[in-house]
Amino acid sequence: MVEEAPGTAPVDPSSAARLPPGLTAEEHRILAYASAIGSEFDFPLLVRAMEANEEELAEELERLVHRGILRERRGGERFGFSEEEVRARVYRSLTESRLRVLHRKIALAMEALGTAPPAEQAAELGRHYFLGKVSEKSLAYNQKAAEEARRAGEPERAVHHLERVLLELEHLPGDHRREQAEVLQSLGDLVFTVGNFPAADAYYHRALERVGSSQPNLTARVTLARAEIAREALDGDAATRGALEARHLFEMTGDPVGVAQTHRLMARVAFARGDYTQALEENMCSLELLEGNRAPHLMGLLSIDLGNSFALSGADCRPVAIEWYKHAIELLSETGDWVELSRAYHNLGVAVGESRPQDGLEYLSRSREAAEKAHDRRSAGWSLLSGVEMRLALGQLDEATRDVEQAARTFEHLSDRLGLEQVDLNRGEIAERRGQWEDAEKAYHAAIDQCRMYGLEADESEVQFHLARLRTKTRDWEGARAAFEAAERLGLPKLRPNLLPGFEQVRQALVAAGQGEAAAAPTREAVTSDHPPL
Repeated sequence: MVEEAPGTAPVDPSSAARLPPGLTAEEHRILAYASAIGSEFDFPLLVRAMEANEEELAEELERLVHRGILRERRGGERFGFSEEEVRARVYRSLTESRLRVLHRKIALAMEALGTAPPAEQAAELGRHYFLGKVSEKSLAYNQKAAEEARRAGEPERAVHHLERVLLELEHLPGDHRREQAEVLQSLGDLVFTVGNFPAADAYYHRALERVGSSQPNLTARVTLARAEIAREALDGDAATRGALEARHLFEMTGDPVGVAQTHRLMARVAFARGDYTQALEENMCSLELLEGNRAPHLMGLLSIDLGNSFALSGADCRPVAIEWYKHAIELLSETGDWVELSRAYHNLGVAVGESRPQDGLEYLSRSREAAEKAHDRRSAGWSLLSGVEMRLALGQLDEATRDVEQAARTFEHLSDRLGLEQVDLNRGEIAERRGQWEDAEKAYHAAIDQCRMYGLEADESEVQFHLARLRTKTRDWEGARAAFEAAERLGLPKLRPNLLPGFEQVRQALVAAGQGEAAAAPTREAVTSDHPPL
């Protein structure tokens, strides 16, 4: 099937032959070339592609403009179809053999003229050579266009060009399985950045099928990528198995940077389970392996993780965490990874916002800006959620509600279970602040159900704490004690030291109630974040 130019409107196949009436053979030839170029075209390119006489072609175009088929842009150097449907009909009336010739000649003319901006030039040449069946040039230009799209923060466009590269590799003579596997890995990495984990895993699976056991280092990279998806899916056991398998292959090929990446993933799995000591040990192993190896991007990612470890080690360690986050921002700004830069700003905002909520919101705003550049709706959603406690501390209840519901729509669309659990937690906090006790309790229970479904003990300990605090306000002392004991049993003081002051307030209220005293609930909680660093 022939791929059409961008912007083509769907046309009923039965109408494909219904072209503008009364076209001469030369007019039809002009429109055929123009339709292959696109909805709009430059006069010099059309002249060069058709190898036409400028004056004669200008006269033909003038007649087509007067008939209302084409329109002329100011300056006379650019024309376009008056209706996209007409362009589509002309294009679809052409045979595949004719289209191959047209696209080849247009590509050769574009190369000869070289007037388009570099990014647009690579993308258009990639399209024309792909449709013109010139595999070598299609391969080169689409690879270049994909890389330029990736650098510009346009992953969907990069995927489009890499899919063409993959098709070209399948038709080239010889064994290109390694190249195919590398392209499939890149495709997986791209869709991973926009939160489409099932599609990413499918690409990685196809990459492993192509590479087999002949390329252990590439196999290790793809295996590690699949382990990262397992971690995102809250399957810590599968993530650990994948990381260990990748580590064995990296060690076998003598790749210390690869081994460092596996330690980092193991640290993230331990962190998610609330084992911060193990997470810090794994991160330090990764840091040691990176010494002497030029890996600024990986060092930026590791700096975020080290910041996370110190952020949850108590208030005294928060300045150290902030410095690691700032170091991560410096490194990731250089490498242009907008997704991870968003995460670094997010975690910096959470750390700063505990004592300076307005500053924290400013960093979270920068996190959303980076996420938007990367088209990463998930990171943008987390930045909204993490600002809720700060907005509540500033008395911005309406803004907090707005942010939670916007994040909820995002996480529902992405089927992000961890995000939805945090949405329920935040809804409970807002309802509690408004004095809507029943709504708050309902939201906390929904969050607890999510935590138990996916084994999120650290997160459940937080929610149980909030539930205990709520019940002290409603004088449900028995229920408050049950929730408090559940939080303590799950390890809240150790897992979330930033919540310890509020936890002790609840303990004191329960002690006072047990002695028969009227335990007044605190009227204003300390500004603490309920969201662990990402």
